[in-house]
Amino acid sequence: MVQAPSGAAKKEDLGKLRPGSSLFARQLRWGLLIALCLGILIMLYQGISDYRSLLNVYDQTNERVINSTLAVAGTAVQQRDMELANAVTYSAMVQRSVASVRLITLDGKVLAEQHRDLSALPQSMWTDSLFGGTVTQNIPLYAPSTDLLDRIAVGELEITFSPHVYIAALYGRVEISFIGVFVFALAMTFAAVGVTYFIVTKPLLELIGYMVKVNPTDTKKSLPLPPPYRHDDEIQLLGSSMIGLFALIRSKVEKLANVTEELKSTNLSLETRVEQRTHELNQAVEKLELLAATDPLTGLANRRALMGRLKNAIAVWKRRGTRVGIIILDLDHFKTLNDTYGHQTGDMVLKSLAAVFGRVLRETDLPARVGGEEFAVLISDEDENGLSTVAERLRKAISEDVINANGTTIHYTASLGIACLPVKSDLDMGDGDGIEGLLRQAREVESIIDQLYSLADKALYTAKEKGRNRWELGDPPANFPLAGE
Repeated sequence: MVQAPSGAAKKEDLGKLRPGSSLFARQLRWGLLIALCLGILIMLYQGISDYRSLLNVYDQTNERVINSTLAVAGTAVQQRDMELANAVTYSAMVQRSVASVRLITLDGKVLAEQHRDLSALPQSMWTDSLFGGTVTQNIPLYAPSTDLLDRIAVGELEITFSPHVYIAALYGRVEISFIGVFVFALAMTFAAVGVTYFIVTKPLLELIGYMVKVNPTDTKKSLPLPPPYRHDDEIQLLGSSMIGLFALIRSKVEKLANVTEELKSTNLSLETRVEQRTHELNQAVEKLELLAATDPLTGLANRRALMGRLKNAIAVWKRRGTRVGIIILDLDHFKTLNDTYGHQTGDMVLKSLAAVFGRVLRETDLPARVGGEEFAVLISDEDENGLSTVAERLRKAISEDVINANGTTIHYTASLGIACLPVKSDLDMGDGDGIEGLLRQAREVESIIDQLYSLADKALYTAKEKGRNRWELGDPPANFPLAGE
């Protein structure tokens, strides 16, 4: 889920925006674009109107020149009057659209002619398409007569019209229209944008600045009022709605803060209770684990705890070749003692034996009660001689222990069996029966633990067979801890 930015981050981001600068620029840009489009449309309309007007004037002028020249030109040609002919041609050339005039007699003689230098006039590619280009007309001349049907042809009027002057006039009008229209459009645009800025944009900028500066989540400060606005319109409504929205946000923030505080208090209380319950549970688990690994009568480790420690010790023996030994102890004639003095006295003996273990053994050794009167001691880092020394000390301490039960002094003894796992230095590696051989062959028996325990147990029974109150060392075969060879 995307997390919303905090109030401080929002305010910092909004403060970098330069509110309204792009709005005014956009208004100006669009205003200029609209002015350009309107100017083009107006200019096109004005240009078309001017073109039609000039075209009409051009046609009418040409027709008027022809009509005013025909009668006098006919008389001049009929009378072969050179002076009159020149006057006629000069009169026709007064019109700037006339490029040349020639009066020609029937026999092909040019009576009078006038030409205009067209190279001095502006040239344009639109001359032919707009005004038809330069046009030459050959009009027959008749002798003056009242009877139009009996008129006699006396010559020909050759007159050439050129629209270059009107093209220049059209260009001038278009240029003036362009300048005037665009000046007007730009003036109207700036006026409209200015009015819009003061009426709409500026109040909006003030509201945006107000929105950026106000932090509705800061409950320590009162909400300021929006900028003053004198008109009752949508902008004033927007400002009122904004202050209402800020007030609503602040009320929600205050409610959220209250709920958050309540939640923190509840969480703190819950965490305290959970921590307390967890501590109690851990204590209970520790007690259960202790009960599960302890003999309730003697306070010694039970068989389960002994086997767990023995597995760990054998695992270290496999990796590092450390020494691991076990002493199995069984009280002599314990059943007879129970039958003679009672089970309470037997329990006193068992407890006293546990105290003997505490006096004789090291803290690293693990004594355990594995049966009714059967005990075992797990000893590490001792070879056979060391195990034998410990076993003798135990035997002696047990035989010297005294129990007073109902005024009766009771002595008891124990028989002990010793077994230990061999280490690399104890084996002959030349015949292939080293540590690696032992581990490889150990897969054929149930486990090394059973073999070690069985060897110590056999030594225990050997001690009992030899008279009790003694210890015996189990002598493993050459392929120990394997059986079958």
